[in-house]
Amino acid sequence: MISVGYTTSGTFNADNGFVVQLVDADNNFINLNEPARANPLIVTIPADKAPGHRYQIRVTATSPIVNGSLHPLRILPPPAARIELPDGGTSTTIMPGQSTTLQVVLSGAGPWSFRLSDSTEVSNIVQTPYEMTVTPSAPTAYKILAVKNTCTAGTATGEVIVNVSEDPAPVLALKTPTGGYKACTGTPFQLAFTATGRYHPGNEFVAQLEGENGSWINLPGQALGSPIVTRLPYGITPGKTYRIRVASTYPTLASSTATVTVSTPATAVLRPDSIRIEDGKSTDLTIDFTGTGPWFALLSDGTYENGITKTPHKVRVTPANATAYSITSAGGTCGVGEYSGQAFVRVNVPLSTITTGNLSSRTICYGSEITVPFTSSGRFYASNKWIVQAADSTGRFVSLATTYKDGVLKAIINPAFVRDTISTVRLRVISTTPAVNGTETTLTVLAPNTGQALVMGEAAIRPGQTARVRVQFKNGLPPWSFSLSDGTKVSGTFINPYILTVSPTSTTEYQITTLSSSCGSGIAQGKATVTVDTN
Repeated sequence: MISVGYTTSGTFNADNGFVVQLVDADNNFINLNEPARANPLIVTIPADKAPGHRYQIRVTATSPIVNGSLHPLRILPPPAARIELPDGGTSTTIMPGQSTTLQVVLSGAGPWSFRLSDSTEVSNIVQTPYEMTVTPSAPTAYKILAVKNTCTAGTATGEVIVNVSEDPAPVLALKTPTGGYKACTGTPFQLAFTATGRYHPGNEFVAQLEGENGSWINLPGQALGSPIVTRLPYGITPGKTYRIRVASTYPTLASSTATVTVSTPATAVLRPDSIRIEDGKSTDLTIDFTGTGPWFALLSDGTYENGITKTPHKVRVTPANATAYSITSAGGTCGVGEYSGQAFVRVNVPLSTITTGNLSSRTICYGSEITVPFTSSGRFYASNKWIVQAADSTGRFVSLATTYKDGVLKAIINPAFVRDTISTVRLRVISTTPAVNGTETTLTVLAPNTGQALVMGEAAIRPGQTARVRVQFKNGLPPWSFSLSDGTKVSGTFINPYILTVSPTSTTEYQITTLSSSCGSGIAQGKATVTVDTN
């Protein structure tokens, strides 16, 4: 049963009702309820619908017929539970006051809750199988009476009978992993077992291995209970499978047998390949393994891989420079084994170059900061720095104050050797790692406060007439601003020469009283004289 809410817009007819529809992967649908106006709508998914992600759900109006948007719906599988002993058995015998372990194997969608026939209730189980301990005082049959998950109730199977006896016959059972045991000669491993019933005082448990002639020999290590820590003797055949069991000493009793495969120490050999690759590319090195896997290998550059099940095995590497590879450690089931071999990978590292680009402005004022465009090719390392340099009067390049951020390189052009009013400076961009000198470009640098303005003009006019005054600029960088002696002011002009039209009422001399440009103040020279003839 699920709750489906919805929203509407627009006008529906008086007889309208809303229906929840279940839509399958083939776009077939069924109605889950009769038309209703409740919100949310409570509906039940039919029990015959297979679990999975193949369904969608929507709300549909009946008058007018309008289909709502589809939403994915996952139908969870119903729960199921099976009770048994950890070894899969259905009965066991214990002494009064002793405990035994039951196992509940759960399936379907969790979390699960279940109730046993002895009224034990277990809720919100998320792992399976689930083990629980019981201590009955009398023979008891354990069943699962009910199992459910967050959606529905499920099915339960199985029954375990726990007999309680004052003098039960001892029983030994070896717990065998899937595929049997795997062990290395001389290396300790554990044998897990269950021992039920009455054993005599002084009893011990021992691991036994079947010899070549069919006789059983005791392995090192004894225990009063599970597990036994033992090891295989030296001299047995590597790779061969033997039978193993657990025995008690008093009374003399043996468990069923399991297989143990003698694992062999691993060897790893790195093939002596000599490989050449392009910069930034990868290549595969080949390792040949022997012995019992899965294997692992650690290369000299730190490359590590484990869980290797096939030989030969390819290991992908991406060296930045020519590199000699060897194995630092390798092994398999029996731990670190023997390893050898060396491979060499050469890298075609491209030549690193820098091309200094064209400046957006070829003439600047001393002390200005400019953007220096450049392009690079080849390999430059993370620690690399880009620096702008200028050539001094001897041709030696010196570094300028440089900043680099977000791909933009800027430098302040203020080398101490620039003293002339107008200087041509050679610039270049260099790198530090690797050390590469870029191509050169040139820049004209104007000294500060050295601009000049020359005032020229001679004219004789009658009252009311006009004349022209010419101002010629040099050694500075526009825009220009200046003031004339008659009070005229001109700001931010790029015109050179600059022509002024004047109409004095009396004879006047025109001179520049203040002068400035982008490179600071300047020097004014000359004068213009306009004579006014009043006769």
